[in-house]
Amino acid sequence: MKELDLNKSVAELVREYPELREVLASLGFTDILRPGALQLMGRIMTLPRGAVVKGISFDRLAEALEKEGFVLKNGEQQKRQARLRDYIGRLHRGEEAAEVRKDFVQNFEDVAPEEIAAAEQELIKGGVPVREVQRLCDLHASLFEGHIETKPAAPKGEAEIDDLPAGHPLSLLRLENEGLSKALTSLEQALGKGDMQTVAAETAALNAIRSHYAKKEELLMPFLYDYGVTGPSQVMWGVDDEIKKELGVLTKTLKEDPENLMIVRGRLNQVITRIREMIVKEDKILFPLSLRFFTQEQWYQVYRDLFEMGMAFVDAETLPRWQEGEQWILSQQAPPETLDGRVKLPTGELTVRQLQGILKLLDVDITFIDKDDILRYFLNEGRIFSRPLTALGREVYSCHPPEVIPVVRQMLLDFKAKKRDHMEVWRRIMGRPVGVRYLAVYDEQGEYMGTVEFVQDYQKALDHFARPVRPQKG
Repeated sequence: MKELDLNKSVAELVREYPELREVLASLGFTDILRPGALQLMGRIMTLPRGAVVKGISFDRLAEALEKEGFVLKNGEQQKRQARLRDYIGRLHRGEEAAEVRKDFVQNFEDVAPEEIAAAEQELIKGGVPVREVQRLCDLHASLFEGHIETKPAAPKGEAEIDDLPAGHPLSLLRLENEGLSKALTSLEQALGKGDMQTVAAETAALNAIRSHYAKKEELLMPFLYDYGVTGPSQVMWGVDDEIKKELGVLTKTLKEDPENLMIVRGRLNQVITRIREMIVKEDKILFPLSLRFFTQEQWYQVYRDLFEMGMAFVDAETLPRWQEGEQWILSQQAPPETLDGRVKLPTGELTVRQLQGILKLLDVDITFIDKDDILRYFLNEGRIFSRPLTALGREVYSCHPPEVIPVVRQMLLDFKAKKRDHMEVWRRIMGRPVGVRYLAVYDEQGEYMGTVEFVQDYQKALDHFARPVRPQKG
């Protein structure tokens, strides 16, 4: 029996069954079968992933292999996953969503959240640009709407989402989405009435979505990444950024003149639709995935950081608290005596308590990344960007959206190689002038120790220097 393990690479399978080369060549795998390519790409490329790259349906691949006497090991699950990728791939090739959905419904009764995430991950690994997957991620959610399995098969005995305690992090994030949905409905009503002033005000209020997106991006996605579930991070984060950017542009346009509504009405309706689609994707994919993978300890950590990062579209004071999480937070507090230790510096010494008191007076965000690119310390008194405690001990790359990671990686490589020792970024965030400075930190021998980031809002300084100068008497 000629058994093909679909989890093995193309190179391994061709080595086991040399006659497989001709079968694959007839299907269009000619590029990867060249000696050099087979040694390079063939060692990491599986048949299912290769089919995605070549645009060959898995059913056609399986049929051809079985016709030649091969038996597919792990074939059923691979076939299911390949079909999901094929449906998403058809959307990317411009096929009408209704036609793709009709085929999907015929072949699938339901689909698990992690299957959708895995399908998106495989498309990215297979060469589809992340931006392209991001562009159509709303279509992906609508394609599977009504067929997403919402009851996680939780081996750890975790509850289903609807049965979670009222103060559980997912319950609170869903309350935010309920408040967000009401805000969108209110905005749509104002749009229908043509109430320009109300539309401008409610569009500005929607920018609170930044807090909601920051919590899912910095509290949920990094943990999922640890479990190998990278799809939501790579795809959703990019879409979130597009929504935030568009909201910022629309807010500024309407603030300058509410009558600009006549110009941007279509764009405003479009961003409302995208936000609603993201709510669905969070509720049906991201949240169930998180519930399926996270440990109880990880949920406690998420709960600890949730309120610190700020709540949106809800009254934080009246929100229910999670008693288990509150008890865990109390158990984690450091004994007070640890603050009485002393830090000796070249120009004096301070107790840890004194140093902490001084640092809290600085209206600046400070983040330190060590020589291994691990985030070791942050001070968030300026509160320009959110900084959850769960970020401590993580690679800095997990704290940034996918498209920014190459820039951060190159900057750190330059610092280590001493090609440069600083980088400055000046930009407006929600209309305020913000300076971001990255400085390489070296020891007395010139060895790289890490990088410190300073983030500061310069509005107060600009306002001060904009005041008219009073003439001095005498």
